[in-house]
Amino acid sequence: MRIAINAQLLSYSNTYRNGGISRYIRHLLTALARQPGEHEYTVFVNGQETVDRLTQEQDTAAQAQIEYVPVNWPEHRPVSRVMWEQRHLPTLLRQRRIQVFHSPANVLPEMLPRECAGVVTLHDLAFLRYPEVLTRAKRLYHRIFTMRSLRRAALVISVSNSTKKDAIELAGIAPEQIQTVYPCIDERFSNVITNEAKQTFRQKYGLSGGYLLYLGTLEPRKNITTLLEAYRELREVYHREEKLALVGGKGWLYDEIFAKAQSLGLGSAVLFPGYVSNEEQLLWYHGASAFAYPSLYEGFGLPVAESLACGVPVVTSNVSSLPESGNDLALTVDPLDSHAMAAALQQALTDETLRQRCAELAPSLSQRFSAQTMVQQTIALYEQAAALRQARWQKRDAAFAR
Repeated sequence: MRIAINAQLLSYSNTYRNGGISRYIRHLLTALARQPGEHEYTVFVNGQETVDRLTQEQDTAAQAQIEYVPVNWPEHRPVSRVMWEQRHLPTLLRQRRIQVFHSPANVLPEMLPRECAGVVTLHDLAFLRYPEVLTRAKRLYHRIFTMRSLRRAALVISVSNSTKKDAIELAGIAPEQIQTVYPCIDERFSNVITNEAKQTFRQKYGLSGGYLLYLGTLEPRKNITTLLEAYRELREVYHREEKLALVGGKGWLYDEIFAKAQSLGLGSAVLFPGYVSNEEQLLWYHGASAFAYPSLYEGFGLPVAESLACGVPVVTSNVSSLPESGNDLALTVDPLDSHAMAAALQQALTDETLRQRCAELAPSLSQRFSAQTMVQQTIALYEQAAALRQARWQKRDAAFAR
């Protein structure tokens, strides 16, 4: 079967664009290179440099079944990408006689060829649940393109059961049209990091006394301002001295985060290292005393699962998909209750039974959210989508013949 994947949002830049969706795409392509099945893949990516990076990272054995097609557009002009996806991509799919087309990022081309089954991965419905945390342009784009794509897709992949529930309730997607496939945790998070390496890393950033970690894009939905309030209470009420590291690239509407840290008088107690490389992320996770992810809404919440896979206690929100990614190990609280958040952070830092349990169960997280499971389930959905499209057109042609 001929399958195409639109991997235009795969990014190796040192910005927020190399975040959740980009990592999802990279993990999917890496897993497909290892287990392509019996199919042939055409993967559209942004530029030859991306092709070169992918081929360096991946196993060579399966590359005969995967063709990477570079398409150039400037990352700072997403409208160029949208125009290419909607105007030029359908022609390429038709020319290559693609049978299944997968968009790993919410949106299908409007003019998808008739013989091509569309599969779309839905990461979240934040534009419906929390429209105020997105820019006007993002809200408009998703309300037009994402909603139409969900209704036209042969199958929808949701990244969590919570997102699946939202799609059924908010977008009117039929339950039989959508299935959950969890994202995977990169295998490197299972690597053992020595105590010596952790201490060296902490000393490098002046964090020898330990630190609380947030890792993700700096944007309103992540609810970092409430985390800052909880952190101040942790210092003043519980007398903790660990610093707070807010690690991640600047997304949008982020000025309030920096202003809040200043207004609370936290000063040098809060670090903003900015975007960090994939290699350094591993050290940030393993070196942390505890991890905090108080997001208001997540499609999955991969950093929660990644931190737990490193054996680090986690405090996260009790909403949307975060209890799923927390796998009954994370401490969950109301994301708007800074007092409860501070108490949970204190527990994560001091409860030795919890800390030991997190260390012991870390390997099970990596197994549950494995690349092998993700790619096997995704390929099965490609095959199911192709069968559904064929049956649908056969039924329609039979009706016209009458």
